[in-house]
Amino acid sequence: MRCIRVFISLFFLVFLTFSAVFAEVVPEGIETRESWWLAEDFRHYAIGRVAVLPMENLSLEPGVENALYDAVYERLTAKGYIKIDVDEVASVMDRLGIQTAGQLAGISPARLGEILRCDAIIKGRVDQSGAIHMGVYDALVVSISLQLVDCRTGKTLWTTEQWRAAHRQWHADPFNLLLSFASHEMASRELRVAWLVQEMLKTLPDGPVQVVEDNFLNEALTIPAAEE
Repeated sequence: MRCIRVFISLFFLVFLTFSAVFAEVVPEGIETRESWWLAEDFRHYAIGRVAVLPMENLSLEPGVENALYDAVYERLTAKGYIKIDVDEVASVMDRLGIQTAGQLAGISPARLGEILRCDAIIKGRVDQSGAIHMGVYDALVVSISLQLVDCRTGKTLWTTEQWRAAHRQWHADPFNLLLSFASHEMASRELRVAWLVQEMLKTLPDGPVQVVEDNFLNEALTIPAAEE
């Protein structure tokens, strides 16, 4: 009996220690952190044509940067912006020798705007994506930042960052813990990222094109970079 009591005491001690550590990683009760900023003279720049650049991925989840790119590219139509065709952007990146998003730091927005014939560029980064498993702690976390930069001046006109934790749980039953792990691992990264991008783009002012839900319009709002 004494051994059992010692074991139970040690178990709760370890549990409380983990609780304190994980509370610092994801504070209790905080499942969303978001911030955004918009230049006061945003309208002065008359942004119409936008090129979405390759996204950075600092998370441990491979390929999530592609989901971020696709979500931003797709939803710019609904915001009323003319998009430079994704294949044209990829072709320009190849000509410039850009293999990773980080290399874009060495190319000025002015040069990109001239080559892509766009008013602004959108850059983005995934800082964290996927399930966090720490002992009895379990969470699905996504952290993303986006930035709109005017090509002519290099000025940042809009930025937004969001950090979200979903299905955060503390488990006393190991079986429930394993079930939760499995559900998180099967969660679609595309759906997580697309939903978050949709929320983030709500803070971006509408573009100059009146939006109508129509497939033809979706095609019309995507143009090749060489078009005058």
